[in-house]
Amino acid sequence: MNVVTVREELYEKYSVYIAGNPAARFGHDLEWAWTLRDTYGVEIQHLVALEGDRVVGVCPFFLCRPIFGGTHYVTNPFPTYCGPLHDSAEALTALLNVIKTKTTDVHHAEVLTPVSLPAEASAFLPFVENLDYTYCIDLAKGIDVVFNSLSRDYKRILRKTDALKNMELVVDTDGSHLEAFHKLYVGIYAGKHGFIPHGQKLFRAIFQHFPPGAARIYLARIAGKTVGAMFTFWTHHEVYYGWSAVLPDSVHHPTHFLIWKIIQDAAAEGYRWFNMGEAAREHHGLDHFKRGWGTEVLEPRRYFVPGHLSEPTPRLFDRVGWTRKIITRLPAMVINTFLSPIIRFFL
Repeated sequence: MNVVTVREELYEKYSVYIAGNPAARFGHDLEWAWTLRDTYGVEIQHLVALEGDRVVGVCPFFLCRPIFGGTHYVTNPFPTYCGPLHDSAEALTALLNVIKTKTTDVHHAEVLTPVSLPAEASAFLPFVENLDYTYCIDLAKGIDVVFNSLSRDYKRILRKTDALKNMELVVDTDGSHLEAFHKLYVGIYAGKHGFIPHGQKLFRAIFQHFPPGAARIYLARIAGKTVGAMFTFWTHHEVYYGWSAVLPDSVHHPTHFLIWKIIQDAAAEGYRWFNMGEAAREHHGLDHFKRGWGTEVLEPRRYFVPGHLSEPTPRLFDRVGWTRKIITRLPAMVINTFLSPIIRFFL
């Protein structure tokens, strides 16, 4: 078995393997790699395990060179966890061995997986840490079963269909409503969570690289004003809820109607999972909200691979305490032009 770094002549085989693997997610796609390369300058070092000419495993692998934290590898910088895919324990071991070898030349590596790696393969990875919870809805159960699994409050809200008489739900599959989404995203998301939001460059690159329909923005409008927007990925067997920004509204409940619209569309198109994304373990409010949708809860893992750094340190994010006070006072154009590009120095 031979493990190599993906190159152009392997793109087709890599993509075919991903398309046939039931555990594949948008973060495994080369389109996502090209998006991050073009937006933030990370280097694509994805690994491919070969038996002869046949692909038997892959692992997304990005080389990041931040100002702080040291040069390191990571299987996916954000917004979700994507680890190795493999046909056998031997293929997984071969991928992890190459990761360990490559990491000796850098600060460290992080293998972020949506579920635990098999014990026999991960035994030689010395550090493992629980990450944020991930919340998924099994759409194969059928839309009626999904609805019946919702909390009583969510059912009550969604049965108030009169709210939809004054609210328009829009589905954008080509990025034509990106401006409206991004303005709301910067104004709400940054102020709420206190971090530097992604610039429009990231989202435009997503629409540029992914095929039509693989990225969609769901928007809610009242009297022509955008009051809610959600950026989603539609790839493989999963719809992933990536970023959102919704104004509080206890009358129309745009959050609930947008999510329910996404769920209905995903089920109608034959997707297996609706992934509601991550929430910090200590964020009880968000945990309660996402569990109310009848979700299954996954526990992702961070496998830390030592390089020049021998022990794990907290992950470096673009979340800084002072940003909430500053960002909420800045126009979206200023953030998009001057602040968001510096995310590349914190990956």
